[in-house]
Amino acid sequence: MFCKNNTQQTTFLDPVAQMPKYLQNILKNCWAQSFRDYVFPQINEERFSVIYSSNHASRPNTPINIIIALLMIKEIFQQTDEELIGSLHFDIRYQYALYTTAYDKQPVSINTLTNFRNRVIEYEQLTGIDLIKLEVEVLAASAAKYLCIDNKKVRVDSLMVSSSCKKLSRLELVYSVNYRVIKDLNEYNNSLIPEECLTYLEKGNKNETIYRTQDLEATSKLLTLLRHSEMLYDTCSKLDSIITNSENYQLLVRMLQDQTTIDENNKLTPKVGKEITSTSLQNPTDPDATFRFKYTGNIGYVANIVETFNDDTSIITDYDLKPNIYSDSRFSDDVIKAISEKKKADEKIQMITDGAYYEQEKSKEALKQNIELIPGELVGRKPSTDKLDYSKFAVDKEKNIIISCPNGAEPEESYNKSNAYTAKFSKDICEKCPLKNKCPIKSQKKFNTISVSEKRRNNDLQREKMSQSEYIEIINQRADVEGIPSVLRRRYKIDNMPILGLLRSKLWVGFKIAAYNFKKLLVNLLKNTADALNKFFIAIFLVFYNIFKLNKLKLE
Repeated sequence: MFCKNNTQQTTFLDPVAQMPKYLQNILKNCWAQSFRDYVFPQINEERFSVIYSSNHASRPNTPINIIIALLMIKEIFQQTDEELIGSLHFDIRYQYALYTTAYDKQPVSINTLTNFRNRVIEYEQLTGIDLIKLEVEVLAASAAKYLCIDNKKVRVDSLMVSSSCKKLSRLELVYSVNYRVIKDLNEYNNSLIPEECLTYLEKGNKNETIYRTQDLEATSKLLTLLRHSEMLYDTCSKLDSIITNSENYQLLVRMLQDQTTIDENNKLTPKVGKEITSTSLQNPTDPDATFRFKYTGNIGYVANIVETFNDDTSIITDYDLKPNIYSDSRFSDDVIKAISEKKKADEKIQMITDGAYYEQEKSKEALKQNIELIPGELVGRKPSTDKLDYSKFAVDKEKNIIISCPNGAEPEESYNKSNAYTAKFSKDICEKCPLKNKCPIKSQKKFNTISVSEKRRNNDLQREKMSQSEYIEIINQRADVEGIPSVLRRRYKIDNMPILGLLRSKLWVGFKIAAYNFKKLLVNLLKNTADALNKFFIAIFLVFYNIFKLNKLKLE
């Protein structure tokens, strides 16, 4: 049964109250005080009531705010679950941060954390609602408000996140999938296992089949394993739903679709490597992981980071995790939609991105929502510097036609057809033009003609805009977000999460983002405290200095 945590008041018998004053001061000057004041009270327990029973006769849940806070602290200090629970019991700073110093027994165990994660993931599988993401974003909004970040400027970046699954060869993949199905059959009814496949159950068979295979034997071994896969498929497809609905059977079906084709004789044949798509099964232990070649091959996911900032600081206010074949352009659509749903109708927001997030049509649609897309670069080949770009040709915005060339000459004929500008200029005028060697115009029999798509000309206009000093100043503000992937990899070990699966990985990434945001908040709190102390001491100094100066004048 869901119950809120209402015991957040200290008493005179609290162990902290019994401490000497200097120890209390040490405690209040550490991270625990900031966490206790600015994070813990903001956690919305009601949000998680949906994952617990509404039956009042059932046992009450462990306080949600304590669980959420603990999982954040776990990422702040990069601890395992065991180390976290140990710290909770033996380190009073953890208890102080969670208001549990007066508890006779700490209310959380390792199983509590595991069960909570499982409940959240099961809820997302059923509803598509990520409760942790919602909570982390609300906590980020609260931190942004305290830091006086006005949400008018955001910068976006993405990073590859490696899966913890092993990279398998085709032989290893097919063998692993077969072995899992054979294990299921062995438990269900071992007499159903095809005779050729019984060797999978023998000790050392995997090493003999895969790792002691010479290169020349690899193709024939692959054919043999795929024949086993086909036998297993034929056997299982005739059985009841206990087998056909099992995860391992579904992986067998997927693997056969990914790795094979049916030839003219209705037999399975292995696909050529180039024919296997990036969405294919990479490892049965992590079916959600996909393959993408970017810089180097990556098996896993891609995270998108949205950072809201001002001149002094920043907070990650939105994030997402998808299979790594999810493009930056699709993330851009998601971010625009998320921003438009949260902001006020008349509020204008600048969204600073790299070129992969930008498209002309996307930019037009975003502007309708008062969101300005500001790319740092454009994808595609840059135009030649030997020729004038098409932005130099003037266009009538109402008629949507070219009205003059870069030298000011008017065309003999001009029209727009199929979203392309076409204009014809006098050959005599072009011959006398000082820009003729740089002009991209083409010579024809009667006229010199220019024809350019609206998209190409708009790209040239965008590039011209990007060369202006005001634009460059805005784009330079994006540099900080490019450092976040490095921090998440080095400090928060995002590529080495000890879990598998998209939803579980996203949950862990959420707490890493929450930890990152708290450290940003803590840095600013300490900075503000230091600034306040400096101002206080300066004020005291000025008071004594003025008293001294006044007394000196009196003596004179």
